[in-house]
Amino acid sequence: MLKIESIIKESIEKDASDIHLLYGLKPIMRVKRELVEIKGIDPLEMADLLDIYDYIVKGNVDKDNIYKKERRLDTAIVFEGIRLRVNVSYSDEKPTITMRIIKNELPKFDDLGLPDTIKRMTYQPQGVILVTGKTNSGKTTTLSALIDEINMAQNKKILTLEAPVEYKHTSKKSIIVQKEVGPGKDCLTYDVGVINALREDCDILVIRRGS
Repeated sequence: MLKIESIIKESIEKDASDIHLLYGLKPIMRVKRELVEIKGIDPLEMADLLDIYDYIVKGNVDKDNIYKKERRLDTAIVFEGIRLRVNVSYSDEKPTITMRIIKNELPKFDDLGLPDTIKRMTYQPQGVILVTGKTNSGKTTTLSALIDEINMAQNKKILTLEAPVEYKHTSKKSIIVQKEVGPGKDCLTYDVGVINALREDCDILVIRRGS
């Protein structure tokens, strides 16, 4: 098994939320808010980080060009049916990689402790709902739970624009179309996605930018 696959597998087994891969350090996972070293693996060398980068990019020229041009890359990978959101950036001219493990099972809206007023807002015929907050504050989880609540209870067409797609939704009472934004993806830019959404007869447009 590849080193990165072993790292991901152990992190999932330990119910970690994130994986941190940095030059000169052993792989680190965040478990219940604590940073924990993964035992049995040597500190990562440049060759290890480049191998992990190749595993993430998988020969995709568009992704590689984005990383080299913008010096950062936001993408997603799938390992044994589990999706991971991945950010690759630079530190001291070396790849720095952070992976967020996305739970396959979405939490129910009622379990998030949010006011019932928010759920009622989804029944309004028109309007804008903003889900904001600092990094790792639960914006994506909240938004995905809202989408799932509408999906189960209402007869709508929901179109999402995301970079990258994290939670994968399955159409239930509603129709859900998820589009990933970026070069080589479903639509090149958010602007293009929004303009095209006007021609796709969607009832609800969800715009989620990675953070």
